[in-house]
Amino acid sequence: MIVDENEVFRQVTLRICGNLDIAVAMKSCQEYMANIMPVAGMSLHLFSNDFLTVRTIAHVARSNDAVKFDKTVHLSRKVRDSAHRWTRWLLDTVTIFDRNDADPIANALSQLIRQEDSSSIVLRLRIEGNRLGVLAVYAKGENQYTEQHAHYLFSLHDPFAIAMSNAIKHENVINLKDQLTDDIQYLNKELSHITGEEVIGKDGGLKDVMRMVQQIAAIDSPVLLLGETGVGKEVIANLIHDTSLRKEGPFIKINCGAIPETLVDSELFGHEKGAFTGAFAQKRGRFERAHKGAILLDEVGELPFSAQVRMLRVLQTKEIERVGGSTAIPVDVRIMSATHRNLEDMVSTGKFREDLWFRLNVFPIMIPPLRQRKEDIPDLVRYFVERKSKELKVKVARSFAPRDIKRLMEYHWPGNVRELANVVERALIQNMGVNDDHLTLGHFAVQQKLSGVKASYDTNRQIKKLDEAIASYIQEALDETKGKIYGSGGAAELLGVNPSTLRTKMNKLGIQRKRERCLSNEVVTQWKTETIA
Repeated sequence: MIVDENEVFRQVTLRICGNLDIAVAMKSCQEYMANIMPVAGMSLHLFSNDFLTVRTIAHVARSNDAVKFDKTVHLSRKVRDSAHRWTRWLLDTVTIFDRNDADPIANALSQLIRQEDSSSIVLRLRIEGNRLGVLAVYAKGENQYTEQHAHYLFSLHDPFAIAMSNAIKHENVINLKDQLTDDIQYLNKELSHITGEEVIGKDGGLKDVMRMVQQIAAIDSPVLLLGETGVGKEVIANLIHDTSLRKEGPFIKINCGAIPETLVDSELFGHEKGAFTGAFAQKRGRFERAHKGAILLDEVGELPFSAQVRMLRVLQTKEIERVGGSTAIPVDVRIMSATHRNLEDMVSTGKFREDLWFRLNVFPIMIPPLRQRKEDIPDLVRYFVERKSKELKVKVARSFAPRDIKRLMEYHWPGNVRELANVVERALIQNMGVNDDHLTLGHFAVQQKLSGVKASYDTNRQIKKLDEAIASYIQEALDETKGKIYGSGGAAELLGVNPSTLRTKMNKLGIQRKRERCLSNEVVTQWKTETIA
């Protein structure tokens, strides 16, 4: 049979480079090459740089459809030694194996595609710099190939090397696209939880905190944010990331106390497909998503003890392993953690690992509670009024009266800034539709607490006599209701007493009240002093 080698080269090149799906392209090549040489099947394989593994890129056979699959196996020492010897040969050489069991590499490749009883021709391919790939063409039985067949295959080195390189790059692009889609979905979900808060009090009660933020922002050392619930630890973490050298990278946040113990590893480190029941697809964990960025481990004191061991390993080696996987994945992540617990006490009681605490506690930042930075309350109130008004679609943002700001500053705020935000939102909701220049705190139980418990947190207070304290409390209720005693929203309802009982008590204590009069369409407030007889 007379074969035009130039035509063979042209036809194979058109087929192998004519489709980005390498398996489809190889299937077309196999059908053409079967006319000039025995070809029961063809396969492409890629060796790792260290020759520890070989990966099958694609496999086609006459009896089956084209198959593109990613199968990687570890090589024995004997096969690795043979592969190393190959690197000392001319890389575009071709070798005939009359029996695949006659050579360690040919035998390994034949086992990968389950074609043990066959002969083959193996063409070594140089791709992507120093990477080594091979094209294996096989036929059933022994002694199926001649030197002429080897010569034909030798001439096809370049198109197959280019096709294999393009296939790998195309696969990488698809994987990156999938990862990007996955990241976009994940980050969109995360963005829905971001508060968007700015730092209020940076020149006041948080001045020392801001100084520490400036010191640590540009350094990748771990940061431990300490403080009570609601003080704004996440806001400070956002600020550190936004002023760091990693600000263009991802910032992943995870609440360690909100994850079931059985899912901690999967959430933090990811899992492989089939690693456990319900693992229908590969999943990247939070650390892998935070690569080249930062991660915030919120409520790190809630991390299960077993997970603390694995967390320590990540901090030490900068590598993770997905659940069900065996490959170490390097991660470049800045660690920030936050907690309202006393980790040092937890270490002493054996509830938190001491070595992990040392790793996290490199640069601790204590964020003061709101009761220790009350000078920031007016600014915080103005900020929350503006922000909550936009959220609630209130067209005109109003302010609180000075007496209400004073009441807010006298409260001890066990819920800190978060509680203050809730109080402001509550007041906005209650004052919707009310024609008044100022917001009022309203008639909620928590607002009664604002007045009722403030004295217990005033370290400079003077103890009042009981009648004086009762008179002051009743007067505040009258101020709140603009002198109204009876009916809905009256002082009696606010104080939870019978109106007649309240009048009697006011008469006994000599309390005066205010009244409002409505004249025509204009509301004129006239203060009239009236002694209750």
